Amino acid sequence: MNFSKLAKYSVILSTIPALYVSINHGKIALISILCSYFLLGGMLIIGSKLKIVNEKINRNFDSVFYIKLFLYYNLLVLIRGLYDAKSEQDWVVIFSATIPLFLVIHFSIYLAAYKTSISSLIKSFITYGVVLSFFIYLLAPPLSLDFAKSISPIYLMIFMIPYVNKKNRIFIIFLTLMSFFSDFSNRSNLLNICVAFIITLTFLWHSKSWILNLIKGVRFFLLASPVVFLILGLSGIFNIFLLGDMMDTYSIEYGGGNKQDLLVDSRTSIYVDVFSQLKKEDSFIFGLGASGKTKTSLSDVSYADFDKVYKEGRRRTESGMLNYIQWGGMIGGLVYFLLFVKASYLGIYKSQNWFCIMLGVWVAFKGLFSFIEDATYFSVSSIFIFFAIGICMSKSIRVLTDSEIKIFFNKFLKFNLGNK
Repeated sequence: MNFSKLAKYSVILSTIPALYVSINHGKIALISILCSYFLLGGMLIIGSKLKIVNEKINRNFDSVFYIKLFLYYNLLVLIRGLYDAKSEQDWVVIFSATIPLFLVIHFSIYLAAYKTSISSLIKSFITYGVVLSFFIYLLAPPLSLDFAKSISPIYLMIFMIPYVNKKNRIFIIFLTLMSFFSDFSNRSNLLNICVAFIITLTFLWHSKSWILNLIKGVRFFLLASPVVFLILGLSGIFNIFLLGDMMDTYSIEYGGGNKQDLLVDSRTSIYVDVFSQLKKEDSFIFGLGASGKTKTSLSDVSYADFDKVYKEGRRRTESGMLNYIQWGGMIGGLVYFLLFVKASYLGIYKSQNWFCIMLGVWVAFKGLFSFIEDATYFSVSSIFIFFAIGICMSKSIRVLTDSEIKIFFNKFLKFNLGNK
C-alpha cells in the first residue's frame, strides 16, 4: 500500500456507503465500518514506515504544525469519547461514524502531499467515482442528497477548467450542470457550484495586479465574517440566520409542485441546542467529547428512527464547524478553523500559479461555509474538503507555474478523455 493506491481506494470506498444506502435506506453503519476500516488498515501499513513518510511529508508540506495540532487535538477528543461512551448507540456511532471521521477522513489531508497521490485521487473520481455517482443518481430516493455529495469533488475540478483541454473541459462542465440541475432544493449544492464558477472567472484577469488585491480582500472578508457573526449571535445583538425573515420569501418549485424557501432559517435552532448544552455542562472550552450529545426538540419525538437516533440527544449537526465546537469546544472549533485560515493564506500569498490562488479563495469560502453546512463524515465530499486544504499547503503544487500546472493536468493526470 502506498499513497497513490490509498488515494484511489479512498474515492471508491468513501462513495460505496452512499450507493449502498440508496438501495438499503438507512442501513449505513455496517457498510461504513467495512469501507472505512479497510482504508484505516492501509493507513496503518503506511504508518509502519512512519519515520520515512513523516520526513517526506515535512518536506512537501508547509505549516505541518497546524495539521498536527488539528489531528492530535481531535485524537484526544476521540479518546475522551471512548471513555465517556455508555449506551449501545454510543458505541455504534463511535465505530461506524466517529472513528472513520477522526482516523480516516481527517488524515486524508495528507493525500495532497505528493503529485502522484493528487493525480490518483482525481483520476479515481473521474473514473470510478463518477460511475458510482451515476448509479446513486438512478437508485437514490427523491430529494436524497447522496448524489450531490458523491459528485461534489466536481467543485474542485471546476478550477481546472482553464488548464485542461477542450474535451476534459466539456466533461467537467457536463458533470457540473448535471449536479446543478439534479435538485433545486439543495441550496448548498447550488451555492457551491455558483461560487466555484465565480472564482474560476478570476482567471480571465489573472495577469492584472488588481485582481490579486481583490482576492486578498475577499479572503479576509470570508474568514472574518463568521467570527464576527458568531460573536454577535452569542451576545444576542444580531442573528445572521434571521436575515431571510427580514426579506421577501424567495421560493423555487420542484418535484411535483413542492416548494423550497431558499431564505428559510434552518440553523438558529441547532446553534441554540449546542451552545445551551455547552453552557449547561460548563464545557465551552473543551466541548462534550466525541460521544457528547445535545438536547434537541427531536429528543422528544417518539417515532421510529427519531426515537433510536435522537432519544439520547443529538450527536452531530448539519454544520461542520458547529460539530467540532460541540465535540471539542471552542478549542476544537479554533483548530479546525485555523486549517482554513493557514491553507487559504498559503494558496493565495505563497503560490506561483493561479490554480492554487483560486483554490485558496475556495478554502476560505469553505471556512465560512463550515459555520452553515459541510458536516464532515465518512464520504468523498469530506475527503475533498481536506484534500483542497492539503493542496494549498503542498509545496510541490504551489511552486508550479501556470504552464506547469497545465502540463500536470493534461499530461500527468491523463484523464483518457481527450488528446494527450
